[in-house]
Amino acid sequence: MFSRIRNFPILSSILLVGLVLRLAMSGLSGWGVAALAVAAVWFAFDLVRWLLPPPSKRTPLPPHSGKGKSAGVAPDPLAEPLVSLVFFLSEASRADESSIRGCVSNALGLRFPVNDPDSDTFVMPFSPPDLRKDESHIRHFMVRIPEGVFAVLVSDRPYIENPKEFAKASIRDKRLRNAVEKHVAWISVDLMDAAADLESNRQAYRIIGKILASMAGPDCLAIYCPELQRCNEFDPGLIETLCGEHPLGLFDEPTFEPVIEIADNHPKMAAAVREAVNRWPEFVAAFEVSNALQRERFIVKAEFREGRKSEFMWVSVREIRDGEVSGILMNDPHELLEVHRGASVSFPLDRLNDWIYPGRDGSHIGGFTLDVLADDEE
Repeated sequence: MFSRIRNFPILSSILLVGLVLRLAMSGLSGWGVAALAVAAVWFAFDLVRWLLPPPSKRTPLPPHSGKGKSAGVAPDPLAEPLVSLVFFLSEASRADESSIRGCVSNALGLRFPVNDPDSDTFVMPFSPPDLRKDESHIRHFMVRIPEGVFAVLVSDRPYIENPKEFAKASIRDKRLRNAVEKHVAWISVDLMDAAADLESNRQAYRIIGKILASMAGPDCLAIYCPELQRCNEFDPGLIETLCGEHPLGLFDEPTFEPVIEIADNHPKMAAAVREAVNRWPEFVAAFEVSNALQRERFIVKAEFREGRKSEFMWVSVREIRDGEVSGILMNDPHELLEVHRGASVSFPLDRLNDWIYPGRDGSHIGGFTLDVLADDEE
């Protein structure tokens, strides 16, 4: 309470009252009337900033993929959830008042009157009265629309302190980990205050999703929801979901197939690979007697190399001949550049890592490394 009293717009109110008294007592010159108009506008903006509640405190929360376990500290059940979506960026955003106004206008189909202090809708920069020193690098923009008050926050620093260390310790999916490690800046859209007709946070997220989608670009690496503590890689294909009725649905599944790393000397993994290699004749025999429809479900995992880089990916088998397996690649590689999902590939048996095919009772046979990864998740 005392903090709000201290932050009342005293200077602009004193100037306005003084000019009004001067007008009432002896009148004002042309310049005095102009000064009165400027003082009135100044006071109006200061009063709006003072009356509106400051944005919720932003505590960097650890992200995790849609399928994984929460990595890090759980949210405080007593804390009010921050209704917000955040883009992790590869470079600092140049967004300013004009560009943000344009984005919001296009996203929501609104027109913002220019130089109209009495308008119910506006976009303007503001400074929260209780801004901390460690948040001074964040640029704040207030968006006032009929549904409520939102804030667009723009920062030229990482959202998470020491993102490399955090990502390495907390995120198993290599794709997502790289996205979080590489981000150097962020931009978010937060709900500040809901109007009476904004019945739930679900409606707020629809507005937030549309505004944030309008700011998407090639610098977007990942998208994060503080309330859910979930993070997903960004892809332009997510924009449709972000602008839809259920924007939080983009966190239900990973954007891409997860790339899970496990140590080369992991004893269970080494044993699983040996079993796959030793039982390979079993896979070949089942493949040779299968029909065309069944063969769609005969898949193998192998190592693919480009220079010093290598990845293990799954292949739908089409042919096995002379110690070589041919088929269709089922994964988009993470680091390799010469192959892609859907490409025809071949590899020698010394690259074999795992295999799987359907049993007669509907269960699967093989998948030895998958069992190790599943056990490691528990």
